[in-house]
Amino acid sequence: MSKSTIDYANATKLVVLLHGFMGTAESMKHVKNVVTESYGISNANFFIPELPLRQWSCTDPIDVCNQLLEQIDALWAARIEKYGNAYDSIVIVGHSFGALLGRKLYVYACGETDNAPFEPGIKQKTARPWAANVERIVLLAGMNRGWSISHHMSLTKALLYSIGVGLSGFWFKVPIIMRIRRGSPFVTNLRIQWLSMRHAAERRGVGNALTVQLLGSIDDLVSPEDNIDLVSGRDFIYLDVTKTNHSNIIEMDDSQEAKDRKYKFRAALLGSEHILKQDYNQLPQDENLLGKREDVTDLIFVIHGIRDPGYWTHKIARRVKQRGKKHQRIFETETSSYGYFPMLSFLFPWRRREKVEWLMDQYAEGLAQYPNAHFSYVGHSHGTYLLTKALKEYPCCQFKHVVLAGSVVRTDYAWAELLTQGRVKKVLNYVASGDWVVACFPNAMQMLNWQDLGGAGHRGFQSGQVNQIQYVKGAHSAALHEDNWDAIADFVIEGKPVDPPGSIKQNTPSFLISAIGKVAPLLWLGIIYLLYLTGRQFWPDLSAQQWRDVVLSALYVAGILIVLTKV
Repeated sequence: MSKSTIDYANATKLVVLLHGFMGTAESMKHVKNVVTESYGISNANFFIPELPLRQWSCTDPIDVCNQLLEQIDALWAARIEKYGNAYDSIVIVGHSFGALLGRKLYVYACGETDNAPFEPGIKQKTARPWAANVERIVLLAGMNRGWSISHHMSLTKALLYSIGVGLSGFWFKVPIIMRIRRGSPFVTNLRIQWLSMRHAAERRGVGNALTVQLLGSIDDLVSPEDNIDLVSGRDFIYLDVTKTNHSNIIEMDDSQEAKDRKYKFRAALLGSEHILKQDYNQLPQDENLLGKREDVTDLIFVIHGIRDPGYWTHKIARRVKQRGKKHQRIFETETSSYGYFPMLSFLFPWRRREKVEWLMDQYAEGLAQYPNAHFSYVGHSHGTYLLTKALKEYPCCQFKHVVLAGSVVRTDYAWAELLTQGRVKKVLNYVASGDWVVACFPNAMQMLNWQDLGGAGHRGFQSGQVNQIQYVKGAHSAALHEDNWDAIADFVIEGKPVDPPGSIKQNTPSFLISAIGKVAPLLWLGIIYLLYLTGRQFWPDLSAQQWRDVVLSALYVAGILIVLTKV
């Protein structure tokens, strides 16, 4: 897996070079040459692996990390066995995707922390013997927040990545490049794990390696906000590199264009933290570090559903802060909106996943801004799905008290496991008496075992460990009635369920909605058949071939509209 290099007996450093997406070990040759010039020809040994980062690779990056960790373990042990002494220091250099892998390797090498558990696929969760010897990490155009489609991309790249995002929703295996989108589990877990590692570094004596990021002045793939992670990378040292884009930042030959790259990279390798901060650190002026609020005890997320601009979220958030004052705790709230989300988009798993990634991006920022706060959550409709999907895919995600209204989550969701693990302390689910939206749509999907949506807002959860209010009088948004705001706020603050006022409490569900819920899939079949009959009335003479052409033409037009409005 690694490019062979000479093993120098007197080498004091092990330098790990990790190439980027679509790169090779050979593509890091200029980087290797500058490292050799900087440290001396026999003072450093190299580990330059060939990574499975080809265009259509579907390798899980967690598996890549496991393999790299085992290889570095073997190199470390072989060094001691052969020469009787270990390396004095390790330097990790990563380009693009390789920069993410380099940071992830370091996090895993330092060992798991209580607040940010590792993914289940990581084989060893304790610290590696070489972790304390990692001297510095140098990131070359690192995708620190993953990547996202933005105006910084060329039209061609934006189009190709948009197509890739759409197709990945249908593929059985996820391409590795899709696993490092902004907000993805791999990236967000890394950001949270990095914060926890840094926070515990002084106590544990490991996890405080100097980290330097080189930024190309004309990066045409990754936007500035994705290059610069002001959450987990607030203590990075940032160096601007002139006449450099995302790809050619590793081209450090003797050309005039590469002069500044070599100069800045040598500084990143050799400069002390003091000198780098004093003479080189150039965080762009339009990038502002998030202010820390260590006095805040609780951060409350209030997240709206689909077809909803979310104005009510601010009102409930204010009620929580108002009632929280008497408990001698300082509450802050997160009511950011992911925008208006139409029904059609809600039906596509990849579009729902985008919003989960958005939520976890907000979560990571909250951890950086409020490091001592407990997180709680109030979600309605699609907001309930975002939370439960995040808890399932992001092991670092934890919430103290959870309130769900109009839930579109499956009734058999694994709350017992989360409650046992302590990742969630208490859950309150409101079931409306006549929630026809949940009864007809996500409930039908659960009955058909299609996708990961369900009818918990209509039928309640199966888990006996979930507090449930059955029933709130009304339809999909019944629990968000103003008369119920105090009850929601009190559960968020104290974790004790309180019945809603009598004006909106009901003991039995709507007979009609309950009946519809039991035959929801049949209702959908009836609607589809009705649409077919309507179409036949307008176009009675169309053959099966012509119907197919009509459908394909409609999809073609829809594709053009997506390109024109989204790319």
